[in-house]
Amino acid sequence: EAASEGNIEVVKQHLAAGTDVNAQSEFTESTPFYLAVFYGHMEIAEQLIANGADVNAKLNSGYTLLHAALKSPEIVEFLIEKGADVNARGFDGSTPLDTTANKEITELLRKHGGKTSAELKARGN
Repeated sequence: EAASEGNIEVVKQHLAAGTDVNAQSEFTESTPFYLAVFYGHMEIAEQLIANGADVNAKLNSGYTLLHAALKSPEIVEFLIEKGADVNARGFDGSTPLDTTANKEITELLRKHGGKTSAELKARGN
């Protein structure tokens, strides 16, 4: 809740207490990092990364946070800077490039080596 609400002080308390930053909520499958990024709390996202949050963790649905963040170029850029795999595959084999219709995000993914699942398949991946 603290990550989604932007409460940095409570997040810091949880981190100091050793809370697992990659634990998924049993109700929403979201991790604290997912919630921080989804709601635009970048200071909290930075704290979570510094404490071991996995930018490439897959949700129960099989998608990564990059798949879910494809509505905001700023968030996509942030995730890529933090090491998100631009060619991560979801449960259906789709890459982030397969799932975006946003031209700016498409260009951003391409700039960082993003491929469609068909392109990866053609290359033997």
